Amino acid sequence: MDALKNDRENTYFGNSHLLTGIILLIITLFASGVFIQYTQKQVQTVLQEQTLQYQERENQIQNQIDIANTLYLAEANRINAEFHDPLDPVYLVNQLYKLDDSVNEYERNSLAFYCLQGLLLNGTNALPPIKNLLINGHNFHLSLKKIYPSRTLRQEIMALLISMKNRPAADLLSQLLPAAQDAAEMRRLCETLLSVSDDYRPYCINAAREMYDRLMREQKDANANASEIRSMRSILLQLLQDREFAVGLMKQKAWCKENGKVDSDLLLLSHEVLHDSIVPYCYEAMLYQQENHKEIDPFLAGIAQEYIAYPQASEIVLNSLKSIVSPSGRYQFVISLFPIDEDFGGKTGYIHFINNKETDNNNLKNTDSETIQKANDRLLFLNTVATEFGNDVIMLRLLDIIRSSLQHTASTDPGKGEWTVDDSTKEFIQDIMKR
Repeated sequence: MDALKNDRENTYFGNSHLLTGIILLIITLFASGVFIQYTQKQVQTVLQEQTLQYQERENQIQNQIDIANTLYLAEANRINAEFHDPLDPVYLVNQLYKLDDSVNEYERNSLAFYCLQGLLLNGTNALPPIKNLLINGHNFHLSLKKIYPSRTLRQEIMALLISMKNRPAADLLSQLLPAAQDAAEMRRLCETLLSVSDDYRPYCINAAREMYDRLMREQKDANANASEIRSMRSILLQLLQDREFAVGLMKQKAWCKENGKVDSDLLLLSHEVLHDSIVPYCYEAMLYQQENHKEIDPFLAGIAQEYIAYPQASEIVLNSLKSIVSPSGRYQFVISLFPIDEDFGGKTGYIHFINNKETDNNNLKNTDSETIQKANDRLLFLNTVATEFGNDVIMLRLLDIIRSSLQHTASTDPGKGEWTVDDSTKEFIQDIMKR
């Protein structure tokens, strides 16, 4: 019994020691975890403090560098100013030579526009160095997107010269004509030069012709350079009034298109230069359309009616009238051709005598010889129309109304007064226009 009792006591004490050891181990582990967590927070705090210190130190160093750079640039500019006038045109152009892609965009734009402004302030004194800059072909892109799209240094130099509007600047611009990059630039140069003096017209014409010929040589198909070619024709015919160029186009039949079509824009532009000399070419265009069984374009009659005394012109108008199938269309065509224009005494047209029973016609003091001659020429043509449409009662009445107005215009009677229309005439014209 004693032995059993001793064994139980020994087992109890052994278990007690084991339990105590486990408890101590758990306490030790918990304490270690708390210690580690505390240590990590402390280390993190120290790192954050050190990072802030480093950032502050870095900012201080950068500020010192910026101050040093500012002092250096100020000193450099002071020294440079002793040797160079900051607005000297040669110095400004030399600064433009130094600007290239190695300089960041903002700095390049800022410095370039500073130099350009300085050159503008120099006026004609800036022209020699500017000329050298243009001859050397130095160029780069400038961009101020908030103000206008991307441009180049060359374009800005041209704009600077254009803004000067004087003979020396125009002389330099005239040397840029052969190097114009497109039709828009050519037009701008020509307009500027002509605004200074008409003496530049021959130079503009030669340069524009060369560009036009080059575009024609480069044309590979029907669409290539089409827009630029049209623009160049407009420059030569409308802006520069190049008669020789217009005659050349007409002789080449440049107005001729496939399948009986004609280039109305080209003929109208050529008319501005050739005036009555355009009639034979319009007649040729009419024959071309008839040969291809095409309806005669109305604009041909519109040009021809200005020169109705010319046999070919009257034939164009008459054939155009005969080609209209609808009777009402023929009536309106006649009304559109005759005396509605203000060449025949202001308010003598159908628009006015529809709305007014009495119209303010021209009197002797404003009926010049040219207007009288035009009225008589149209009166002769009315006789041809009356013969052609002798069986059309409505046409004959319409012609009588127009004849009355033309006879009044052609009259040299000082007391002829106003040309009047009655209500029945007004209703007759209104009825035709409603058909």
